[in-house]
Amino acid sequence: MAGMSTMTLTSTSLHTSSKPINDNDHDEDDENDNNLDLNFFQQELARRRRRDNDGGGADDGDMNDVDDDTIENAQDNITNTESEENEVSFDGYDFRDIIYSKWGECFDVDFQRVDSYGFRNVYLNIMPFRLGGRRFRHQTEYDYLCHLQAVKVEILVKYNQLEYILTQIGETTKKPRAGTSPLVAVPLRLDLTPEQVEKILG
Repeated sequence: MAGMSTMTLTSTSLHTSSKPINDNDHDEDDENDNNLDLNFFQQELARRRRRDNDGGGADDGDMNDVDDDTIENAQDNITNTESEENEVSFDGYDFRDIIYSKWGECFDVDFQRVDSYGFRNVYLNIMPFRLGGRRFRHQTEYDYLCHLQAVKVEILVKYNQLEYILTQIGETTKKPRAGTSPLVAVPLRLDLTPEQVEKILG
């Protein structure tokens, strides 16, 4: 699999749709599964917010550097909790925690198409826009979590890329940087077939 490098972004190269990238061939059963998954996510978000309000949240001072166990535990959960419906115990809230544990900020994520030497690839970019920042496109934390959930459900799980992306997050030494021109994001490559790339990009 290809190595990773820091990628500079321009406004013309970035795919910045705030809506989940959907496969137009979803059947009715897939849509019902996604609705159920979102309902579960909303309930889990409410439960965790109640837990945090009761004083059970994590200490921010312990999350400046990613712990290898954080990534490994997430990967173990993916492997060990797959049900007959091929669902995994990993949601947008967990994805946010992984990003925060790695970089100390809740950075936005987005997909980018990269054409090189006649080949088309898709990267998941960790963007240099943080939750609460002036240039953060999501109005609330809930909107941000729903976006992470859509990325997880629509792309990473559907195309069996979640564990690969988590591995890259754990291994990279790069960090998103907003104070440069152009901006710098951390690119995480998706290992897809040409047919899968076309389905994602449309």
